[in-house]
Amino acid sequence: MAYATPQDLAEYLAAGPSQLPADVERLLERASELVDYLTLGRVSPENAEHARAAKLATCAQVESWLETEEVGDKQGTVKRFTIGRFSMDFGEQGVPQVAPRARRYLLLAGLLYRGVQVR
Repeated sequence: MAYATPQDLAEYLAAGPSQLPADVERLLERASELVDYLTLGRVSPENAEHARAAKLATCAQVESWLETEEVGDKQGTVKRFTIGRFSMDFGEQGVPQVAPRARRYLLLAGLLYRGVQVR
């Protein structure tokens, strides 16, 4: 289940519902999967701060994908790019490309790993 709705995304982007892509539901679902991956499934929907951070991070990730497409997340980062006789190599798949805003929302809500906690 996605952490954000198409209406949430429209509000986040300050756009009308008709301006959203046809596959908005798929994008929101994929972005929510990425949020779960990054947080190791620690988002608690009952926790208002977690729910808000997950919703904003999901919207931020979709916003990033709308600007850059999902290429980085699907194929990995570009390792090498040549213009003459066009050539393009992608790096190892590894960690998905995460929008900086999405990372900030999750970090500020305490949902990302920040090292060992000593109590």
